[in-house]
Amino acid sequence: MYMKLFVLSLACLMSFSLITSSVDAQEPITGEWLWMIAPTEANQGGQASTDIDSLAVASDNAVTEDMVAKNGANEGDTVGDYKWTLGELPENGDINAMLVELGVVENADFNDVSSYALTTLESADAQTDVTLGVSSDDSIKVWLNGEVVHTNAVNRGRGAAGSYQDSIQVNLVAGDNLLLIKVSERGGGWGMFAGIDADVTSGYKAPPPPIVSITGEYLWMIAPTEANQGGANSTDIDSLAVASDDEVTEEMVAKNGAAEGDSVGDYDWVLAELPENGDINAMLVAAGVTENADFNDVSSYALITLVSAEAVEGAMMGVSSDDSVKVWLNGEVVHNNPVNRGRGGAGSFQDTFSVNLVKGDNLLLIKVSERGGGWGMFAGINAEVETTYRAPEVGTAVEAAGKYATTWGNLKSKK
Repeated sequence: MYMKLFVLSLACLMSFSLITSSVDAQEPITGEWLWMIAPTEANQGGQASTDIDSLAVASDNAVTEDMVAKNGANEGDTVGDYKWTLGELPENGDINAMLVELGVVENADFNDVSSYALTTLESADAQTDVTLGVSSDDSIKVWLNGEVVHTNAVNRGRGAAGSYQDSIQVNLVAGDNLLLIKVSERGGGWGMFAGIDADVTSGYKAPPPPIVSITGEYLWMIAPTEANQGGANSTDIDSLAVASDDEVTEEMVAKNGAAEGDSVGDYDWVLAELPENGDINAMLVAAGVTENADFNDVSSYALITLVSAEAVEGAMMGVSSDDSVKVWLNGEVVHNNPVNRGRGGAGSFQDTFSVNLVKGDNLLLIKVSERGGGWGMFAGINAEVETTYRAPEVGTAVEAAGKYATTWGNLKSKK
């Protein structure tokens, strides 16, 4: 009797053990990682440097761990004395040997140093509560999609390939997931292993260019709405058509532009540069369009031309608005957000969306409908363009004198 119970209990334990190991079985993350190293102070590697931002120290705060965890990095960019370099982690997890082979270092026993490894986990669908396994020599810190998901300030060896000292439950989004692993080395061996039990493909993908503010002169028009009908309520009301008795419509302007000095209702199209703080109301007062410093229940229309040397597919555009926003590019609606909100800070974009640019001129129209309080916008794009307003080539159109032109590269350097 006792023997049967013992055998049955042993069988149950063995079964449970098999189930547990199958659930926690992580497949190694393969493919090329993007690597950076940053030496620490003497005797301060490993455990002591886990929560020290060695990228910030090496770059005088030009590059930080937070920035890289959220935005990635580009091959060849420098941090201190080293460049981001693509390399495949060997099966034995030896970071030091890999870096020597890649020509990053000549020191085969580099101590007091941190490595940073970036890879992209591409998932067809969102996956929740999956197990990420890591081992390290010595300490380790892990970010996923910009958030710290694991820290272990320890001095240790990394163990054997295929086994993982630390297990972390993480969530993956559909599409690309940016994984950053920092391993801080005190002395002796230096390496890591990483694996995941999710269905993903791995290998580092360079980040897209940042979305940079579109500057220069826009051509502006305003059209008041009915009382209490500005903002979200007027997003899909054609205020140009209402103000002009249907002589001018949003569709006409989105496709053909407008000419400086032409009228719609009680106002004229006026050239003006959007201020850095995005305040439309203050700009219109300065331009002499209105004397009302707190204009409510009104829509603004802003036209600008994005000149692209080549056709671009999948460029990312960003907008922020106070209040609602609607965007046309080359006559087609590409974004619509009927919302009442503040516009946030300069350089950040509340809404992002993908657009295609044709070679040459691309006509951009942005409508911002204001309900009450502040009134403003920001707009940006991550494609290389020149910005200016080109008036239409029909009727009395005259190209804007003293047009403002700038390249994406110049804009990027100002950030």
